[in-house]
Amino acid sequence: MSLWSSTDRRRQRGDILLEALIGILLMAIIGLGLVYVTSRVAVSQKDMNLQSLAIAQLRDLLQRNGAGTDLCGGSHQISLPSIGTLNVTVTGCGTTANATVGGQALSGIASPLTLSVSNSALGGEVSVGATL
Repeated sequence: MSLWSSTDRRRQRGDILLEALIGILLMAIIGLGLVYVTSRVAVSQKDMNLQSLAIAQLRDLLQRNGAGTDLCGGSHQISLPSIGTLNVTVTGCGTTANATVGGQALSGIASPLTLSVSNSALGGEVSVGATL
């Protein structure tokens, strides 16, 4: 005499298949979520690398031109992979500022230059330099 009747066996055969299908569905949803997160991280990393290259090239322009007189006179460009060349905007040319150092007033100090480039692939505008 068996513990299970034939009707109980038929009813349980579909349960295992249904549980397996639900398990596969949950694994597929988790897998798709992981693929989405991984792709977003890769895009962020690419954007960060482009911004880092732009900043390095802008800083190089500032360092090579010392006081900045060469930067104010002409147009400058930087080159980035997958974007191409971008025009550099120089602000602060020909402006002077006043400052007080140790209680002594100084006037006619050349304002610091700010170099910037703008592109949607960089996430907007990237600037290097300082303002008073």
